[in-house]
Amino acid sequence: DDIFDYIHSQNSEFTIKISYYEIYMEKIRDLLDPKKTNLTIHEDKSRTTYIKNVTEKYVETGQQILDLLCEGKRNRAVAVTDMNEHSSRSHSVFQLTLTQSNCVTRQKVSSKL
Repeated sequence: DDIFDYIHSQNSEFTIKISYYEIYMEKIRDLLDPKKTNLTIHEDKSRTTYIKNVTEKYVETGQQILDLLCEGKRNRAVAVTDMNEHSSRSHSVFQLTLTQSNCVTRQKVSSKL
């Protein structure tokens, strides 16, 4: 919750949005909306890559972030292996996008973590 404490102490407006997806068998699947499968990677004008049509959810608390992590984890592809009964056969990406808008200048700055 430290990030939210900091945000509320500033003279700026902040938004935080979350996306969570996995790469499994060379396909990208949305873990927050598992019906979205075979998503594609794109690049915008500033050469930033993004996943087209991935679900992005706005959050306001640390608990909401943890809830989304749990939701996505339940949707991951897993299978039994010789080494682990619940082994994941995928790579997951949990992305947090923080956007700050200065209340005076209206300048916006965005970062992806």
